[in-house]
This record gives sequence, C-alpha cells and structure tokens, in this order.
Amino acid sequence: MTQITHVLPDSQPLGTGELPETRLGVQFTRYPGHEDRPLLESLRAAVDDGFTVVVLNSIAAELSGDVHGQLDTAGELNEVAAEARHAGIELQLGLGCAGPFDNPATVRTGLNRTLLRGLELGVTEFFVYTRSVREGTTEQSRFLDHPAQLRLIRANLEALAPAARDANVRINVKTHEDLASREVQTLVQSLDPAVFGIGFDVANLVVRGEDPVEAARALGPQVGMTHLEDAVLFPVPHGYRRRLRAVGEGVFDWEATLGHLLRAGVRDFTLEQHRGKFDAPVFDRSWFTHEQHLDAAGLGQLARLGVATHDGVARGRFPALADWDDEPAPAERRRQLLHSAATVRTILTSMGAGVKKPATILSREEGLS
Repeated sequence: MTQITHVLPDSQPLGTGELPETRLGVQFTRYPGHEDRPLLESLRAAVDDGFTVVVLNSIAAELSGDVHGQLDTAGELNEVAAEARHAGIELQLGLGCAGPFDNPATVRTGLNRTLLRGLELGVTEFFVYTRSVREGTTEQSRFLDHPAQLRLIRANLEALAPAARDANVRINVKTHEDLASREVQTLVQSLDPAVFGIGFDVANLVVRGEDPVEAARALGPQVGMTHLEDAVLFPVPHGYRRRLRAVGEGVFDWEATLGHLLRAGVRDFTLEQHRGKFDAPVFDRSWFTHEQHLDAAGLGQLARLGVATHDGVARGRFPALADWDDEPAPAERRRQLLHSAATVRTILTSMGAGVKKPATILSREEGLS
C-alpha cells in the first residue's frame, strides 16, 4: 500500500470547515466472482465491499434480453436501480463507443437508446469511449485522417446533447487509449459544458506517452468521472509495454494524482479493472509523426515509470513480463479491488477528505455500537 510521507509542495488547503465527502466507486460489467450471475448479485457484492458508486460498463446484454437465457430483463434493471437507491448507492452508466467508425446513424441510435434507458433508471452520470485510429494505415482509417475522425466523434456526441440537456445529466468522454488527454479536453471544450465532461482514465494516459500527474492537474476541473487502475511499464525493444495492477501495487504517483483531482473538486474515485494490452512505442521514430501532443517532460516521466518498473522486478515487487498473469482469477481480481480501495481511502483521508460508506453498512455498524 502507498505510504503517505509528506504533503505535496504545491498543495492548496482544502478548507477549514467540514471535510469534503468523497465516494469510492467500482466499475464492472459483473463484479468479480459473479460473472455468470444476475446483475443484482453484483450490485449487492459491491455494496458489501463498501463501494458507494457503481458504474456499469454496459447494459447492452440486458437491453437485448439475452442474459442467462431470459427473454426479458427490463425488470431486473429496475430492481437493480431500486436496490441501489435503498442502499444509498449511485448508479452510473457507460453508453458505449462514440465512434468514429461504424455507421454514424447506427452509433447514435445505440448511444441514445442506452442513454434513455439510463434516464429511466435514474442515472445522472454517464461515460462514452472512443476507438479512433491514429496512424491512418488500417482499412478503417485509410480514407479518414485523425482530425476527421475527431470531427465525427464530436458529431456523434452532439447528437446526445438535447436529451442529456433536457434531463440535466452529464456525459463524460473517457481518456481512452486512442486519444491524448489534450484531444479529449479540446473535444469536450467544443461541446456544451453543461452536458459534457471528462472521464479520467489514468492507466490509458501512458499509452499515449503522457504523465498521469500532469494530466490530472490539467484536466481536473473538467473531470466528472474517474476510472482508476495502477500500471507498470516494461521496457521492450520499441518502447514500453503496459500491464495493469491494483492501485498502490504499480508505479504511478497516486498521492500527487489524487491530490490534483481532489483540489479540482473531484469527489468520486472509481476503480476499474480491464486487461487491455497496449504498448507506447516511444523508441520508434515513426510513432512521433502521429503524436503531436508529446513533450519532453511527459516522456521523461514515462522513462521514470519504466525505470521504477525495472527496479520493482529486480526487487521482487513485480513479476517479470514473461511471468505476468494476464487473466487473474475472480478471487484475485476482487483482492485487487479491495487493495485499491484501501489505498485510495488511505490517501484521501490523509488529505483531510471523508469517505462515505453505504447506508446498509452504516446500519450494520450502528447496530453493533
């Protein structure tokens, strides 16, 4: 677990009144150990583990009615939403991919369908991700350069704005592995600020050669959702290979990153687990042609994380890349979530923030007192 040893040099006081209340969230399609069970059981497991925000990656299977052999799961989603309200849990929801590929009309219809179902469930915070191609060499992107892809993504997002604006909800564009943080920020700034914010995914930033601490400082005021996971960066012949870890078990500076987000007003800190395997090919000269956002400071921090990973392997803190377990079992994934939650809670409380507990856990604790 991360050891809190000092206050950041650029720290600003959080205030002398009531401590800011924060919430720990968890993001999943199903909670670890409940992969083949109804969604309601995943919600209950997350509540039992102390989370007060639950972000559903997708409800596409539920919307299609193709879950566990059931023909109609609309009732299950309503039951999940009712249970969340009873436990004092906020449900948030992923809308899916905002493009740029596939037919725009199909993309917009799918996003709007999920948005409207989320509104029926009482969801007020959503996220989208993107799947752009930077190099312009694939069959998909051959006739669509990256700026044109970004324009199409913007048009798809703009199509969601009327319904979101009328319902007074927010849609956050995730810092996915295909977009630099400045590109996400520019995209969001070009849209209605009353509707659109940023979903801050820390582990994806290094794929684009960025420093997570600097990105947290720069994007913090626009961050509406967080997607938190630690990582290590193994040196490989063409650059660095990212592998994901529990928060506090990788090489990221969480004290600095969370500090910037907290001071910017972020109050929800949500943990995500994904197995995305990506490289940052910073030793390949041709890569820089498509990465105009890169700067020396960011690349220097990327190198620092690579050195920390090398040292961690040498000291037995991390397994070597050849020994890496890319598909941990459900029990290990749950352990990682709980470790991440404990690490984030420790850092937040050390900075003077309170961390909310689910109402059901509070009731149990009160009954024991």
